[in-house]
Amino acid sequence: MDISVYAVRAEDIDVLSTFQIANFFRRHKSITRDGCNHRAATIVEGPVSPTPVQGQTSYTVVADSGHQRKVVQFRNSALNVDIVHQARQTYGDFVPNCEFRGMLSDLYMYEMDLVAGVAFCRARRQLLAPGMEQHLLRTVEDFARFFASAWTNRPGLKQSPDVARALFAHYSKILDQLSQGLPDRFQLKLDEIRRGLPLLFRSDYPMVLNHDDLLEMNIHVNEDTGCITGIVDWADAKITPFGTSLGGLETVLGVQTSSSWFFHPDHNFLREKFWSKFYGLIGHLADDDRRAIEVGRMFGLFRTHGFDRRPEKKNALPLAEGDPDLVCLEAFCLP
Repeated sequence: MDISVYAVRAEDIDVLSTFQIANFFRRHKSITRDGCNHRAATIVEGPVSPTPVQGQTSYTVVADSGHQRKVVQFRNSALNVDIVHQARQTYGDFVPNCEFRGMLSDLYMYEMDLVAGVAFCRARRQLLAPGMEQHLLRTVEDFARFFASAWTNRPGLKQSPDVARALFAHYSKILDQLSQGLPDRFQLKLDEIRRGLPLLFRSDYPMVLNHDDLLEMNIHVNEDTGCITGIVDWADAKITPFGTSLGGLETVLGVQTSSSWFFHPDHNFLREKFWSKFYGLIGHLADDDRRAIEVGRMFGLFRTHGFDRRPEKKNALPLAEGDPDLVCLEAFCLP
């Protein structure tokens, strides 16, 4: 089955980006697009143009020429640059460098390294097509390298006992909300995660900086090879138990429509290759650590896909029967 036909076309993403730019400046009437472009051109010492993929709360431009492989981003809210630096310590060259460059009216300005390639959302149609299996395999194996680097490059991150207890209570509350709100068919899996949750909070299990939004617009790939060139948008990164962001792998293994989730025909093979590469890189693990990694992965999937918005946001509710987004939760979390 050729699932690539269900992937969004690049030209449709262009339309979305144009809308997002217009909407951004409608909300920020004190500054113009030309004003942002002029300031960015001053920072990178050359002309700029909008990046192909934009966000809802920012406007991003790239240097058009010269040796400066940089982007400038104007944001509604401040980035924690220290978190980005921490991410670079953990994930190395997967993370672009980022520096604060002051304010323009009420907007925060940041200069960042340009990440080569394109966002996965623009390459998905190509990489999921028949005949592109080797390219997609490179994407998957690079994802394994990305996650393995968090296990091996831990810079001594620790949470205090009080913070760890609060996080455990927060995770338990999320599971309780899901148990009360999701359809019955998810209950056995939720109970399994609840029983395994203490494994994530053992004193010797790693707390790492986890990207909290590993979606297709934040994963950049080389279209010609499938290799991951970088992971962007670390604004919501959090220090949490290792494994809770592993569900991001599903992003590159399929595509969602308005009523279904379609996996790549080789997704089981690709998943096996992911784990083979991951465990090959981090070496032997105790059984409890392997179980903890799976508990973290499943918890992260339920937290990300089990609510109508992130559970930390106001008025978040578990998905109800009939919600079209349940197709993702079913595909990722049920046998």
